[in-house]
Amino acid sequence: MSSGGSLPPVESVPSPAAPLKPFVVKPARPKMTPRGTRLTASTLVLIAAIVLAVSMAVSWWGASSTGGGPSLEVGFLPGSSYTFSSSVGGGSAGSQLYSSAGLVHVGHLYQAVLGVLVVAALAGFAAMLLGYLGALGTFRSRLYMQFTLVLTIISAGGAILLPALVAASQPSAFTADGTGFSGAAGAGCGTGTTPCNSFWGSVSAGGTTVSWGADVGWYLSIAAAVLLVIALVQFLQTRKAPYTRDEVRPATVALPPALTGAATPPPPSAGTTAATSAAGPSPGSYCPRCGSPMAWVPQYSRYFCMTERTYV
Repeated sequence: MSSGGSLPPVESVPSPAAPLKPFVVKPARPKMTPRGTRLTASTLVLIAAIVLAVSMAVSWWGASSTGGGPSLEVGFLPGSSYTFSSSVGGGSAGSQLYSSAGLVHVGHLYQAVLGVLVVAALAGFAAMLLGYLGALGTFRSRLYMQFTLVLTIISAGGAILLPALVAASQPSAFTADGTGFSGAAGAGCGTGTTPCNSFWGSVSAGGTTVSWGADVGWYLSIAAAVLLVIALVQFLQTRKAPYTRDEVRPATVALPPALTGAATPPPPSAGTTAATSAAGPSPGSYCPRCGSPMAWVPQYSRYFCMTERTYV
């Protein structure tokens, strides 16, 4: 009883509208094991390498003219030639050398693009192979992990560099050639916005509209770069985790409860058969809760997590 007043009688306190639900603590979601992370990263590198390989066969920059006159479309491919499609004279389509159209410097640029793409794609496929083998605990030396990182960096560097290189260098290449591809797309190096001073653009004159800009291959390289950067981060996250054949193989040592501080493990679940228990440890076993390597305890035919200090 306080001097400020008296408490209301118990009967006047309203009852809750509904009984309180018990608070249930959900178990923590198991972390992905280093092996799973490496397999995921290797798969991302594989996809990125395939994307880079596909980008070699599609246009990186395109221009088109539409309107009152004949329509024309061109696409710049990595290598020494470009494609064209025209409605002039009943229509025609095909490929032509950059040099034959007076685009010598542009041709040199796209030959360099093809060379970098080949190196980036091959580095990606090699990094993927080493990544898969490393995830399976195949190697005896951690040096292969360094090779995987270096190859992934090379592949990612090429995928990041090329879109920036093309966007920055192509207008200068047009200027050096003295043409904005006027013979094909109707845009010369005159005043205003042209391919000589802008990687993207559009102009209209006399009822004809000329548009140009990045094409499929340019965007594919960016997509591959994103995948490779994600894969590189995942590889770096597991660079200190068990990697070699000896590191990922679980230790087959006796761990009495008195030494580990753990209680005698319960008997195996009903789903664990005697044949499974007698089969012994499997290589590369990790704790499903914390992702740490586990040790095999023969006298209990169970795995023991040294981090969680419990049997699994």
